[in-house]
Amino acid sequence: MARTASGERRNSFGTSMGVSSVIAILVILVLVVFAALSITTSKADLTLSQKTADGVQAFYAADGAAEERMAEVAAAIEASPRDWAEALGDAYTVVPDGTGGKLIQYTEPIDEHRDLVVELRAAPNGALTRKLWQVVSSGDWTADTGLDLYIPEQG
Repeated sequence: MARTASGERRNSFGTSMGVSSVIAILVILVLVVFAALSITTSKADLTLSQKTADGVQAFYAADGAAEERMAEVAAAIEASPRDWAEALGDAYTVVPDGTGGKLIQYTEPIDEHRDLVVELRAAPNGALTRKLWQVVSSGDWTADTGLDLYIPEQG
């Protein structure tokens, strides 16, 4: 510490110490905020990835079950080419397609919100082809009418 002419001690590093401390505190605060945001983003990404993985796993399980049911239909057609529609039972919907063939329809649930809808065409010669293999929403959709809009009076 330096002394003044009267012999008093004077602090030689007064305000420079305060400014550097404030800057250091602000830098630490910014780093803590970025760390918290990084952790929050990582948790959200993990949750989204887990939901996506569960959805894909459920889809492929339903897809595999639908393939097995398609194999059952093909086996029924091969076993009895004339009366295979009655042999399938109530799990399948069989309707004529207008060209002499028949359409076989069934649904395989994926999860509580989605179904895999399958439609196969059995030609008169017994050939089986996929006509539809589609994921559809199984939930009921209701419109949100709770939005209050300002509508000016006309007059």
